[in-house]
Amino acid sequence: MALPVELLAPSHAKATRFFAGVKVGDKDPEAGFLRVSCYLKEQTFEAAEGTVTIPGRHVRFSIWEESEAQCALSIPETEARALAEFIGDELRRLAQPRCSTADSGEWSAPAQ
Repeated sequence: MALPVELLAPSHAKATRFFAGVKVGDKDPEAGFLRVSCYLKEQTFEAAEGTVTIPGRHVRFSIWEESEAQCALSIPETEARALAEFIGDELRRLAQPRCSTADSGEWSAPAQ
């Protein structure tokens, strides 16, 4: 009996997500965004010009203005995991309630 492979989740070689940018400086684009692509497995593409192999297990970041990429950078999976941990740690730290310093009247983050 054959297994119903059509019921299995497809095995994607790449996952991509777009993130809206925030204009914080005069040179920042109005319609800028970040594209993050997670390359999960190696892919090989063939064309008349030749063959290109894109390695798997890396993350590529590209900065876009409207429909044009301005720059791109790839990092290995290990660095991507460290980046995710860094962002998660900082966002959790920012979400902690702030407490007052009794003697100065200033607000500060709780000690870690």
